[in-house]
Amino acid sequence: MDDKELNSVEDEEILDDDEEKLQKKLEVNDTRNDDNEFREKIISMFKIVLLALVIILVLGFIISLFTRKKYTYSSVEDVMKNAAIDYFKDNSGKLPKTDDQIVQVGVDVLVNGHYMKKLDHYLKEDNCSGKVNVERATTTTYNYTPILSCGKYTTTALVDVVRKKDNIVNDGYGVYYINNEYVYRGLKVDNYVKFNDSSVLWRIVKVNSDNEAVLISDTKSKNKFPWDSRYNNSVGDTSGIGIFNNSEISSILNSIYNNTLDDEDNYYSTELSFLTNYDKTKVVEFDSCVGTRSEEDTTKDGSTECAVQTKTKMSLLPVYDFMNASIDSNCISSVRPDCQNYNYLNSNYAYWLANGSEERSNRVYAVSSYVYSKVANASLPIRPVIHLNQNAMVEKGKGTITNPYIIR
Repeated sequence: MDDKELNSVEDEEILDDDEEKLQKKLEVNDTRNDDNEFREKIISMFKIVLLALVIILVLGFIISLFTRKKYTYSSVEDVMKNAAIDYFKDNSGKLPKTDDQIVQVGVDVLVNGHYMKKLDHYLKEDNCSGKVNVERATTTTYNYTPILSCGKYTTTALVDVVRKKDNIVNDGYGVYYINNEYVYRGLKVDNYVKFNDSSVLWRIVKVNSDNEAVLISDTKSKNKFPWDSRYNNSVGDTSGIGIFNNSEISSILNSIYNNTLDDEDNYYSTELSFLTNYDKTKVVEFDSCVGTRSEEDTTKDGSTECAVQTKTKMSLLPVYDFMNASIDSNCISSVRPDCQNYNYLNSNYAYWLANGSEERSNRVYAVSSYVYSKVANASLPIRPVIHLNQNAMVEKGKGTITNPYIIR
């Protein structure tokens, strides 16, 4: 090969090398361009996602302003109660030490302690104030009663509902002020009540002079019980003794209250639980009027029955309360049939009362349309009587059978 040819080959090889380098360079540039384009796309997508998130957050905030949870007065009272419970978990030394002591904690204290927000956060009202009363129910449990005041709304105690001026009447059906008590009288009275965690219906008999609401169950017991079946020396058999203290019926009522009613045959095991444990925090111990009464006795002020009293948390209705519930002017003695007239406590079944007969020691008063005496060892249903403390608050209701007062 001559020099010309050799140079020509070398020139071609150089050109090929240059083209190959150029191609590689172009390929590198293309790769870089692709990488840049991909990076720009990622950045653009990130910006779009970020913008979308910002828009969603802003829209969510705007929507929350218009759709913030709506609180009722009742639900705010629950907030106050729960806040107070948390507060006293952290400040247990401030809890009441005795049964008659009431400790109050204001909403401002609960707000400053970060246990709840200000009241205007829940209700959008500027004129609200509140507090929570705390009482000792047992040695280990406490009763928390929230009291909220907002313009036209104020948390109301059951006793205050009964004693409202508009409820008091001097004739017809309604609430009468007699014997220093506010007493429901008549056939059709709006005195139905129940606890907010129970379906058991009660009737308000009265608000007594101790500022307690006296309730009788509108529902009779599932079982029939003997009032008493002890041996009675006066009559020489086991027909019972009409003295409430130490009677069978007093033990039965105590067992029903404590949910311990039972026997070897489980005969009473299906008995109605009249009260939940929470309901019992509203119940107070009271002096039940259990003295014996003559069939000719014309007193209606409780002086006869209350001559003998026993402390309990569940009892039976005394005779004079049944008599006072009638507005018939002829209801003037214990066993007058007139007492069944215009009387919401009258029923189409018989049930035991709390008092024995003065004349016959083995007989006890019962209601079957009107009051009569029955041998004590007979079996009848019962309608328990309880007393609620003055801080039992009404959540809602009108006192009618379809819209009863609901106790918080």
